[in-house]
Amino acid sequence: MKRFAIAIDLGATNLRVALISREGKILGKKSVPTPQSRSSQVIINEIVSLIQTTIKESRITVNQIKGIGISAAAPVDISKGEIVNPPNIPCKKISPTETLKKKFHLPVTLYNDCTAAVWGEKHFGKGKKYKNIVYITISSGIGGGIISNDRLLLGRSGSAGEIGHFNIAAPYRFPCGCKKGINHWEGFCSGNNLPRFFKFWQKKHKITPPYYVHNAKEIFALAKAKNKIALKFLKEVNKLNALGISNVIVAYDPEIIILGGAVVLNNKEIILAGIKKNVEKFLPIPKIVATSLKSDVSLFGAAALLFWPPN
Repeated sequence: MKRFAIAIDLGATNLRVALISREGKILGKKSVPTPQSRSSQVIINEIVSLIQTTIKESRITVNQIKGIGISAAAPVDISKGEIVNPPNIPCKKISPTETLKKKFHLPVTLYNDCTAAVWGEKHFGKGKKYKNIVYITISSGIGGGIISNDRLLLGRSGSAGEIGHFNIAAPYRFPCGCKKGINHWEGFCSGNNLPRFFKFWQKKHKITPPYYVHNAKEIFALAKAKNKIALKFLKEVNKLNALGISNVIVAYDPEIIILGGAVVLNNKEIILAGIKKNVEKFLPIPKIVATSLKSDVSLFGAAALLFWPPN
């Protein structure tokens, strides 16, 4: 039995490669900043280099490896093995699968990172006991992966679960960072968009002088220092996150919602408490927890999709 998988997580910030066993042990992991190049070949070359280094250092031979699994923080076309219009990488299309197949003579799969993550939770994480699971990342962007009655929800091309672009009934008209809609959940609450929304929110509430922040981390730092403006702002963010979660509940009726992503993992007390306090109760509230797989959840998912392919 081939007991190992090469897992790749192509994120907006970092590109990571890991060697993971069927038992869920990470034998080696490499990470570099995601190349911000308009040339997709630059990214593919970096992936090849990281795989070669990871295999060499692990002392595992290629014939012991089940395949290469890729999770990407972007819409995907599974049938073509392509990443399409990634919102936070300047390439319009990235097609790594054929190159990797030829280079390593291994099967290659490609899924959206949250689709991979929910499959990772099912096999390695807090979703083991459940048949209806939603995984949500609140990180640079917001996305979701869904398992319904033990079946992975993929949609037409593999991009089902782009829940960050749910329109939420917020009392604003605020354009999403995707530039394709108004009042998207991601536009308010994702790490990349929180500073922009904070500026907009302060102006709307006539807060002077305004607080200038460069990133989401600075907003949460202000709140943790008991800054009243930041606390009031995050109270509003919690209500908006709860609206997004409420949409997820009525759309998919999950038994458990598992939250991950840097915004959640670095601020669990603030985010989880705010969601649980404000979520709507039209349907029974599922269990809402943070992932135990932490920042490696999509890597575990990419491996799980090789070991246990969805039907």
